[in-house]
Amino acid sequence: IAILDSGINPDHPDIKGRIVVSENFVPNETNTSDPFGHGTHVSIAAAGNATASTGNSYIHTFRGIAPRAQVANLRVLDANGQGTDSSVIAAIDRAIQLKSLYNIRVLNLSLGRSVMESYALDPLCAAVERAWNAGIVVVVAAGNNGRDNSVGTSGYGTISSPGNSPY
Repeated sequence: IAILDSGINPDHPDIKGRIVVSENFVPNETNTSDPFGHGTHVSIAAAGNATASTGNSYIHTFRGIAPRAQVANLRVLDANGQGTDSSVIAAIDRAIQLKSLYNIRVLNLSLGRSVMESYALDPLCAAVERAWNAGIVVVVAAGNNGRDNSVGTSGYGTISSPGNSPY
């Protein structure tokens, strides 16, 4: 699973030892760990093995969707959870390049930005389509606005890019 986010804490017990590659696409930074926390959270939801929530002192065990999966950490967001289209696009293209080497079958983007144009013209959506065409399942956040009616659209048009891509 390629996680494009704010990095991954390689010492988190639920994911430790299963990060097969770590690269940073944030301009002027080299650190691949997670100063924001979101990427680690996402990687645990995707591939956490419940090590940090198993035992007599725990009421619940929290295991990820694919608890034995290996993870590619492709950091695209900075310490404030901010990023650029160009960083995300570069990381998507890198995941496609690494697909065969690391058996990347899923690409996770729990991020997005406002839709500026049709998905057919959007460079983020084009990158997602390239990954899909390469045979990678692409999982993208829809956004955090839900059925927000603040602009009188009954909540329509609240899905962010690249979540609006049909791929």
